[in-house]
Amino acid sequence: MDSETAPRKKTQEDKRPRDPDRWIRRPIEKYRKRKIAPPLQPGDAFFALADEVVNRKRTLLGYDRLWVLWQVIRNVADAPGDVAEIGSYRGGSAHFMAKTFMTFTGHEVPIHIFDTFEGHPASAITPNDEHHTAGQFGGTDFDSVRALLAPFTQLTIHKGDVAASLPHLTDSTYRLVHIDTDLYQPTVVCLDYFGDRLCRGGVIVVDDYGAPKCAGVAMAVTEYLTQTDDFHVWDMRTDQLVLVRR
Repeated sequence: MDSETAPRKKTQEDKRPRDPDRWIRRPIEKYRKRKIAPPLQPGDAFFALADEVVNRKRTLLGYDRLWVLWQVIRNVADAPGDVAEIGSYRGGSAHFMAKTFMTFTGHEVPIHIFDTFEGHPASAITPNDEHHTAGQFGGTDFDSVRALLAPFTQLTIHKGDVAASLPHLTDSTYRLVHIDTDLYQPTVVCLDYFGDRLCRGGVIVVDDYGAPKCAGVAMAVTEYLTQTDDFHVWDMRTDQLVLVRR
């Protein structure tokens, strides 16, 4: 075998590239095959709840993003306050969070769900959202979501633009807020409203922070964080950003 046909020997750069985008990330699915797993890694309890919504196409969140929510809920289970999700689509992530809280607390917790259930409202789209259009993510049905979430007696669904819904809420403290709007303006509104109402140790999970087609989300978060130093900030490399109230 001559030098031109001989396989190239792998270098250290191949094994661990300097470019983080080339780092090898172990698919979370591989955790299913482990006979013995450390208790803080994905296990049967997590996959049972995640499978329930992923396999039924009730969520656009993959297992990696659901695992981030699982870990956050484990850490805020004993914190005071309500829970909010903005951008629920087909209700899968809300269902997952409600059941996960029951797993860690043994009971339901108050949860507020916000969505138009008709896709992006035209009034919410700005020049910062160039990849988004009115009505996008409209492939959902309010009655179907309401039926899915009906078993949770402490869960309230707020149908409509979140900017119009928030002024009518009873003032509360929150332990977890999941923001998944994909857009600049609703993200700004939610950070401004919920950031001041988050308990100490409470968490905001901002979805699509790192998504190239959701640049408005990153812009909204960046602007918000320049106005406050109240949060520890964690980039999860799942396109989610986690803000923990100091």
